[in-house]
This record gives sequence, structure tokens and C-alpha cells, in this order.
Amino acid sequence: MVSFQRISLFAGLFLALTVFASIATAQGRIVARLDFKPETHGFSFPNYKNEGDAWKDDLGVDDMIRMFGVRAVCKSGTNASNCVMEAAAREWLKRKLKAMDIGHCEGIAVASLRMMTELPFKRRTTPSTFQSNAREIFNLRRDQTLENYIAYYWITQTFDEVSKPTMQTASGGPVAIVDRLIKAMNERYDTYILGIWKLRNGARVEGHSVTPFAVEDLGNRYRLHVYDNNHPGRTRYLFVNKTGNQDWSYSFGPNQNNPAEYVGNLKSRTMEITGTSWRDGKCFDAPFAKDTVRSTGCGVESSLARLPVFTNASFSKTQDEDGEDAEFFLTGDGDMLVIDGAGRKLGYDPETEQFYNNQIPNGNARLLIGGFGEDAPSYTLPYEDTGEPYMIVFSGKNLDEESDFDFVFSAPGFTVGFEGIMLDPEEIMIATISHDGQEISFTASADGETPEVFFAFDPDEDDEASYQTLIGGVELLAEQTLFYDFDFEKGKLKFSDADGNEDKYDIELIRINADGTENVYEQEDVSAGSGDKFEMDFADWDGEGTMCFREDEEGDGFEDEQCQEFENEDDGENGN
Repeated sequence: MVSFQRISLFAGLFLALTVFASIATAQGRIVARLDFKPETHGFSFPNYKNEGDAWKDDLGVDDMIRMFGVRAVCKSGTNASNCVMEAAAREWLKRKLKAMDIGHCEGIAVASLRMMTELPFKRRTTPSTFQSNAREIFNLRRDQTLENYIAYYWITQTFDEVSKPTMQTASGGPVAIVDRLIKAMNERYDTYILGIWKLRNGARVEGHSVTPFAVEDLGNRYRLHVYDNNHPGRTRYLFVNKTGNQDWSYSFGPNQNNPAEYVGNLKSRTMEITGTSWRDGKCFDAPFAKDTVRSTGCGVESSLARLPVFTNASFSKTQDEDGEDAEFFLTGDGDMLVIDGAGRKLGYDPETEQFYNNQIPNGNARLLIGGFGEDAPSYTLPYEDTGEPYMIVFSGKNLDEESDFDFVFSAPGFTVGFEGIMLDPEEIMIATISHDGQEISFTASADGETPEVFFAFDPDEDDEASYQTLIGGVELLAEQTLFYDFDFEKGKLKFSDADGNEDKYDIELIRINADGTENVYEQEDVSAGSGDKFEMDFADWDGEGTMCFREDEEGDGFEDEQCQEFENEDDGENGN
């Protein structure tokens, strides 16, 4: 039998805990609020990764034109219905869509705010204009139209015009961010999503985007009410101390003592906000565009017509920054370091375990936000014709398991890179790429795990053909190197390795003509002999039949080598 004294003890303890919980979760004073409820204005489905093949159609040529303009995207044509997309633009879009496999939280957070304020996207404003039976946002089900909306605003985080002012808000500190949220909510000049990060080796990692909709003053700290698309239909809370180090924590519940998923302070710079209006009403810089001239068609359906821009919120390039940029990014989890011809670094160096973001003037190193704890680096830096190659270091030092990703280098007139890099924890891989993207080398660190290489080039004159190609099928020995040289102006593709084995290559070449027609060549197991140096001569290819290959057996070049014809295995379904 339980004694009266023990019952009294339990009762006293329960009463004390109840009083403590009551104090800890006591209501403060709401100082700012949007007309937003997660169970009404949030989406009912959670954050998601790419599934099946449907994600490959989440963005199209109309979205590319809206972002960058007709001239940046199209070889020919004046609008989405007659645009023939540049090869480099196609390849860039393909890889960006693949990068969304880290999660779509950024796009979901933006879409929920825009839809709550009835901002247009392709002339749709309210839930019922997306799905006729949806009275509220929470009623919407995931379909291709909604995934297009989410993908469009996810991808805008990769642009300097959005990411740089976002990163600037982090430097102001947590309290300054809350002050801006209060002002924006009360004066209704803009809405903001909130980005939160963890800190590792001095670098921000595992980013996540949530939607703040109310600010509560608890006296010595603020409690932000947020919609977290990883946990739909619920209100979650982020606490910010007003004084001292401005410590903040993101909790499961309304009590600050609940387990925190994210923590930070004034020095960590791991909290930031992004204005809804920063993503619309402008032409973004396309890294693959051959010139910086802008044309009509981009920046339509601007939120600026409804939400005036807050002072200093917009980003525009200074005179020193005005010019062409190069972009380097991964489509999945892993660390990347870019070293330019002058030896300057951008990104994470596994040797020093430091993150470099200031050595290259106007360089911008950031991680894409997905919400699932994966880090996909995305860097931009001024594109300068130094003639020196870039060195790229891929590091698995911070990985817990093997990662599979693509590497992409995009600059005016081309998009090139590797598909299917398999990176293990602690593993280091190295690649070099020429400034013009034509010469690429990759050194394997383990037997057999050799990525495919892709090229996409556009000529200076749009009435000339563009080219896309994918080369794979080789299994390198550890510490051996593949070399590629794609001279699309002369119509030559050279590829070689030095592992001493007879290798067979799989090749796909697509020629994109200005009138929109395409010619496709496919061949598996290309081997012109027992050597390791080959050349594909597509300069005079008729667009349908055999392709000329040569082998450099003596190592003195291909000019004296005899052409060997390989049949085209394309079935005609990819070309027209």
C-alpha cells in the first residue's frame, strides 16, 4: 500500500512541475502577427525529396525565361512556345532539378507565404485556382502544378541576387532579424522566410527554411511562432534572447526547455531571413548566358506590385562586381573546394579544416537549403579569362555515409561536369577543369568508381549548332586519371586514361540545331584498339549515320591515324 506521505510527495512534485510548466509556457504579448495558421495556410504534405522521374519536369523553358530572359536561354525563338533552349541552359536546369533531392523546404516556405498573400504565379493566386476543390492551402495535394511552383522558388535561393542580401541579414544578429520581422508584419511591406543553420568547423551546415508568422514578447526573450514544413499542420517555436550573446534555439514545443534541433547566437551567424519580394520582378544573372544583355520576358508577375521593398533589402551589383560569373555546385551531400589559377580558395579545405569565403574577391560560397541535413555547396565567383585551370577538391571528411552527386561548372557559353561521383566518408577526390570548360581531368581514389563526364557548349553565333555529350563506361584503377578535351568548334572530342587497361567508352552526343531539330549519336563500348587515347571526329558527321573514331597508338597525335567508323545505335526516339 502506498503511504499517505508518498502520495503527498508525488502530489507536491506534480504541483511543482505543473507550476513550472505553466511559467515556462506562459503567454507573452504578441507584438506582430500575420494572418497565417499552419493548419490552414501551410501545406498538408511534408517536405520531400525527388521521387521517381516526375521531378525532371518540375521546371521548363517558361520558367527559365521568367528567371533569365529569352536571350539568355534561347538559341532561337521569342517566347516559351517557340524557344530552342541553349545546350548549356538545358544542362544547367537538369542538374539544378537534381539538386532538389536534398529537400524542397525553401520552396515550400516561400510558396506558402506567397499563396497566403494571394501573390500570382502563372496567373494563379488562391488555392482554388490551383485545384478547384481546394478552399484552403492545407487542402492542396501535391501535383505537378504545385511542384512547379515550389521548385521555381526553391531554385531562386541559388542566385546571388537572393543569397547575398539573405546572408547580409545574418550579420545583423538574431535580435535585428526579429526587429525586422516585427516591422514587416506590422507594416505589411513584405513577408519573410527564416533560414536556420548549424555550425561545424566554422561553416554553416544542415540548413532549413521555416515560415515565421508571429512574434511573442516574453520579457527577456522573444518566441517566434513558425510553420515548419518538415512537420505540417503544427506550430513550432524559436526562442531568441534579447540581451548578451543573443542565444537562440529552435524547439519542438512552446517551452524553451524542450529539446532544441538548432541553436546559435550573435557570433554564429546561423540565422537569416529572405524577403518574398527579393525573388520577383527582376532578371537574374544566368551563369551560362553568353552575354549580359537582358531582354523581355523575365521578372514577370512581380510581388513588388503588392509588397514594397524594405530599405536596403535589394541586392544589386557594384561596379566592381558587374560582369560575368562562373558557378560551381554539387547536386548532393559533400564538401567542395575551388582553387583558382592564382591559388586562391573558395569553400571547405579538408587539409586545413577551414572554410574559405574571402580569398577570391566577390566570391560567394554557400550551401543550398533542403531541410534534411544534407549540404549541397553552390559557389559563384567572377569569371576571368586567366588561362589557368581550376582545381576542384571533393571531400567526404564530414560525411557519415557514401554520397552520390554530380559536379557542375557553368560559365558563359557552357555547362560541364561529372555525373555520379561516389564519395565515401573521409575520401578525397581531385579534378581539374580549364577556364573555358573544354579540358577536364578526374583522378580516381578507389577502383571502379568513375563518374561520367558531360559537356554542353553553345557557339557565339546562335545560328550554329550547340552540343551536349555524355561519356562514361570506364572503370579506373585507384590513383589513375581520365582526361577529356572537347573542342566543339573543330568538332573533336578527345578522351584518354593512363591505367594501362583496354577501356571501352559509352558515348552520347546530341547536336541541337537552331531550328529546334536534334541529331543524336549513341554508341556503347567504343574501343578503337588496345590503347587508351581516342578521338571522336564529329565535324563532318551527317547527323544520322556512323561516327569517325581514331586511336593514337604511338602517342604522337591523331593526324596520321586512320578513321574507324562506328555505327549509330540511337533508335531515333531522342532526335528529330
